[in-house]
Amino acid sequence: MVFHPEIVDASSDFYDRAPLILSGRAEFDVPAARLWREVEDFGWLPVVSAEWETPAPHGPGSRRRLGLGPLLLSNEFVTRVETDREMSFFIGEIPLPGIRAIAERLRLEDLGPERSAVTYTIAVAPAGFPGIRLAPVTFLARPVFSRLLRVLIGRSLRAA
Repeated sequence: MVFHPEIVDASSDFYDRAPLILSGRAEFDVPAARLWREVEDFGWLPVVSAEWETPAPHGPGSRRRLGLGPLLLSNEFVTRVETDREMSFFIGEIPLPGIRAIAERLRLEDLGPERSAVTYTIAVAPAGFPGIRLAPVTFLARPVFSRLLRVLIGRSLRAA
């Protein structure tokens, strides 16, 4: 059964106020345009497939299906795209009950010649959960999530 969490607009403060926020940042020795191609493709996450269900160019309203083999992980809907800078999504379909809203934002920074960084934020509001922000979880998860980004995206960049 597929569940339908709420729509989260890219300009929403949900990315700052959701009960659970996972955010990580990683720097790479590649230009922002190269890093953009890698994060937009989503091939850096092993065993997860990302298939656009709408034609390019991908902008607000575009839809992408994330899967694990034949299993649906989620259907994401694009809410903002600024090429080489930012892509935001909300998860509109997910096979897990208990999620009121979930959104993702990938932001890139140009750090100069042949250097760039990505900040990946996932904001989640469980259904029936009080509007309390779990700031300690966010704080403790940041270094782990940052390291995970460095390893996974770095491996994918080297393989390309």
